[in-house]
Amino acid sequence: MATGYKTYNIAVGVDLDTMVRENIVEILSKKGFMTGVIATSNVTDATPAGFFLMVEGSQIDWAGHGNQVENMKAEVNDFERTINEVMDYAEKNGETLVIVTADHETGGFTLGAQGENDGYGDYSLIEPTFASTNHSAALVPVFAFGPGAENFIGVYENTEIFHKLVSLMESE
Repeated sequence: MATGYKTYNIAVGVDLDTMVRENIVEILSKKGFMTGVIATSNVTDATPAGFFLMVEGSQIDWAGHGNQVENMKAEVNDFERTINEVMDYAEKNGETLVIVTADHETGGFTLGAQGENDGYGDYSLIEPTFASTNHSAALVPVFAFGPGAENFIGVYENTEIFHKLVSLMESE
């Protein structure tokens, strides 16, 4: 849950020093927003004025940890269908900001030349591959659509998304 502070694996609502931190749902609830959180696994496993809804595709992360290509593809497709529904709503509504991102990449997922690769592989045939079963340091994209989307352009620490959201809510 976004608090604007870095945390550690399987922790929610605390920073790296285990200090309790208010999350975005708590802040927006106090401001009168209807809020909700949807996750496909345990949350610890990562409106008068409007509403805030977080949807997490948790199983994408699990597939990365397990280096499960087919499972990852299926989960990404499921997540895409969900985002398509959200985007349809936001486009019709005209007052809804949609942000799609990840807190990290898992597995070092990439595409490489099929078969043995001596550095001169034939890239006319590619196959998915993983570098590890852990979280990676790969940059994750941030996609934003709707009012305020311009605030989410560029490269920045993922904890900045929290501060950008709070700033948008305070400016209203």
